[in-house]
Amino acid sequence: MKKLPNNNQFTHKYCDRFSSTLVVDGKYFKVKGEKYGYCLLWGVDYFKHDIPVITIAPSENYQTWARYFSYFRLLSHHPTLLVCDDHVAIKMAARSRFPEVRIQTCFNHFKEGLRRNLRTRSDTTYIPFMKRIETIINSSHKLSLENYNSWLQALWRDYHHDQVCLEVMATIQRYKPELRAYEGIKQAPLITNMIEGLNGHLQARLTSIQSFESVNYARLWLNGYVLKRRYSKWTGCTGKFKKLNGTRGVDQTKKYDVVLPTYF
Repeated sequence: MKKLPNNNQFTHKYCDRFSSTLVVDGKYFKVKGEKYGYCLLWGVDYFKHDIPVITIAPSENYQTWARYFSYFRLLSHHPTLLVCDDHVAIKMAARSRFPEVRIQTCFNHFKEGLRRNLRTRSDTTYIPFMKRIETIINSSHKLSLENYNSWLQALWRDYHHDQVCLEVMATIQRYKPELRAYEGIKQAPLITNMIEGLNGHLQARLTSIQSFESVNYARLWLNGYVLKRRYSKWTGCTGKFKKLNGTRGVDQTKKYDVVLPTYF
């Protein structure tokens, strides 16, 4: 693992064909002697299925995410659309590094936050109201702006007498730019399932490790893991990504005039 290049330096040297859309998340892991563990900050290029940048940090906060996004400036790449959960630090850091970036809040995370506030897991009072919201904020279809506004108006008509519902509808209205940031970007994602899938694969490996002996070893291992993932051919891609089966993520982003070195 020590002979492998740093993932971010590798990207800087060999890759420059990134797409418009980046999906990011943080994945915590255990380190011996570190009470709260450490976090892998990473993201996947949505249309290219590559992982250009990673950062290892003690936690997710504005400073650590700002450092993560700063690497993209070194790559001269400014994503047009960033898809993430409703983590304030991610959004603030992204906007500080890319003032023009559009941020798409994951529909699933946003709705889960509403469910918690409405306590629909333990109280049935607002389940019908929440189901109405789920027809509007639905990742399986993208409503036109006209229909979106019309359905929200109908929701207000039916529930404006309830103060709790009014507060939720005010939240939805406040988040409107982040719930419709995808507009104008063909086939843009509404949820973070791609990076969450990568989190799941990583967790399966981390379960067998249980805990890293040190932060330095964690950096080496995770750097190697990500490079290996980039060099591995994708399988099981469906729908619009079916064409990526049998290809490697790094082949989608590498510079046209370079030959990639062999590491694995």
